[in-house]
Amino acid sequence: MEDIRIYHSIWKNIALMAVCFAFVAMGIFILLHGEQSFTVWSGILFFGGGGLFVLFLILKERITHTPYYMITDDGIIMNSGLKTYEVHFTDVECFYLTKVGTVRGKTTLIGIQYKESIELQKIEDASMAGRAVRRFNKSVAGSQEALPQMV
Repeated sequence: MEDIRIYHSIWKNIALMAVCFAFVAMGIFILLHGEQSFTVWSGILFFGGGGLFVLFLILKERITHTPYYMITDDGIIMNSGLKTYEVHFTDVECFYLTKVGTVRGKTTLIGIQYKESIELQKIEDASMAGRAVRRFNKSVAGSQEALPQMV
């Protein structure tokens, strides 16, 4: 089978970047009108950094032609921009859709139910913080790991 490559939507990322830079512009406007608060500076740094990070992801994905998801015969490879995650089909019992969040803002994720031996191995191999995160994920999403759903 030929590998399936899934890329981020360039238009969604551009819209996200535009929103970030709009908040930066509002912060600069507030600064120019005499308000010198910690909140304004924090907003400028947060949204400016977020916008630059999205720009970095867009450029990296387009220049290197690295897909966000790549589905192969052996599994799924997800490239988050900073780290690459691999899920091998031989380790997975099933995939399922799960919703996480509040009633108003639920996010749909693709839950990964690993085979019991693999799931135990993943917990053993994790650091103390990693174990806590995996237990939290299990209680909230029903699985230790989940993939973001691409729409």
